[in-house]
Order: sequence, then C-alpha cells, then structure tokens
Amino acid sequence: MLMLFIVYSDAVDDEVVEIVKKYATGYTKFQDVQGEGNKEPQLGTHIWPGLNNCMMIALEDKKAKDVIAEELNTLKIKFKGIGISMFVLQLKEML
Repeated sequence: MLMLFIVYSDAVDDEVVEIVKKYATGYTKFQDVQGEGNKEPQLGTHIWPGLNNCMMIALEDKKAKDVIAEELNTLKIKFKGIGISMFVLQLKEML
C-alpha cells in the first residue's frame, strides 16, 4: 500500500481535487499551508504571497499512483510556474 503526499499551490486546488477523485476513494486535505521548495516561497505574506494545500491519499494500486503522477505532470505543464510536488511513501498499515 502507498501513501501519496501532494503539495501544491492553492491556485490549482480544483484541478488537483478532480484528478485525485478519479483514482482514490478518499483523501485528507490540509489547506493554507506555508512552505519553501523549488518554486517561490508560499508564506502568505506581502513579500511572499500565496499559500499551498497538501493532500494525503492511501492507494493499494501502483498503477493509480503512476496515473496520478502523469496527470499532475500534465497539470504542471498547463500551469507553468505553479508549484506541484508529489511524494510517495510506503504505507505499512492502515488502522
């Protein structure tokens, strides 16, 4: 089982939720989170405006993970300059 952790700009929230809902039966979303990464910082300040959202999705199917990654890469191309990252973790068990 895998845990996908997606970090993305809140500017593409509707698009990311739509992608995830195609392949996962549920998700957990954290809204208005701050951070710095490969793109401009998203700190919700006058100097570094904007915020991120995060999503956690548990999946048993590796193919679904690959499909979500492919769709997120397409989204990155469509919205060039918008931060979207996905981390894939091994999920030992779900209680």
